[in-house]
Amino acid sequence: MANPYTKHRIRKVTRRFGLRLLRSGTVASFYKENAIIQVQTNTGTYAVKPFFRNTLLRSSTLHQMKTTAENIKLLINSGFSYMPKWLTARSGKLWTLHHGRPFYMTEWIKGRNLETKEDFEELGRALATLHTTSGDLLDTKGPFTNKQIELWKIQDRLFRRRMDRAIQKHERNRRWYKKYGKHCKRLTDRVWDNLNSPEIADLLKKESERPTLIHNDITSPNVIISENGQLFIIDWDRVKVGSIYVDLVKALMNTTQFNPDFILALLKGYEERRPLDATERKLISALYGLPREAWHATRFPNRSRSREMLDILEQTWDSRLKAMDLLEAWTKSIPKENEHENVHEVTD
Repeated sequence: MANPYTKHRIRKVTRRFGLRLLRSGTVASFYKENAIIQVQTNTGTYAVKPFFRNTLLRSSTLHQMKTTAENIKLLINSGFSYMPKWLTARSGKLWTLHHGRPFYMTEWIKGRNLETKEDFEELGRALATLHTTSGDLLDTKGPFTNKQIELWKIQDRLFRRRMDRAIQKHERNRRWYKKYGKHCKRLTDRVWDNLNSPEIADLLKKESERPTLIHNDITSPNVIISENGQLFIIDWDRVKVGSIYVDLVKALMNTTQFNPDFILALLKGYEERRPLDATERKLISALYGLPREAWHATRFPNRSRSREMLDILEQTWDSRLKAMDLLEAWTKSIPKENEHENVHEVTD
């Protein structure tokens, strides 16, 4: 497939941010061949990012870009320091439109991936800072976690139907379904039971009173430790008002490789800036137990990537179960100062 981001096109985009292009090259991500364009300019190295619409939303690409830019501006004005500097175009916006495609530019962060417990502690602090930065500045209300749980329940129901069909029809993934499908069902049933507890229901009801921004895509490739040791979270295309609990659970699942030291380090760093009470811990532990990768992998069983995901799930199954046990034990080790009060109670 030809590269749609020719040097001529990137030069025009770069000029709109007041810079002169010297060299450029595309960088692939897990999902896109030409995800980011690295540009060398007269003032340094930057990332040019084409913005793509989130197909799960009904709004247009342009509307989503505008919303993302508004959220980023809020974080900038709040002094949030864990993301690359965004450049302002000559139009005064944080993005520009070229041939119908929105583009934005940030500084290019050169560095390494997460490697040490200290790195994960800092990631925890970064997430907690994000989750406490914007609450007083947003007026969006909604059952953020409950909405995500309802979507996951739909995915669970579809998974169970696909599993039954695959076992009956001798489909490609029949062996996997027969070996792990029942385990996935038991894990999920336990989560739904835990989420029905009165204290969690009360917590989720109060959640709408304190909206906050979440990154919504914390993965290992999206976290970089710069050459001077500063942690940066990149790829903010999906930033939105949402569930901090889902954001934290996804970060734990997508970055720690089920390593108990990394899991506890991330949670330690998080609680340094945003302590979690007993009910919040139980919610996080419960959501971590959902086999979301199995749901996604079995959605398109004939794709090679789906087969790879199932293979990874099989290889890491025991580590996942141990991580779940670790989090369950973590829920019972709540600090005494947080046992009898909700440390995030909203007051008038």
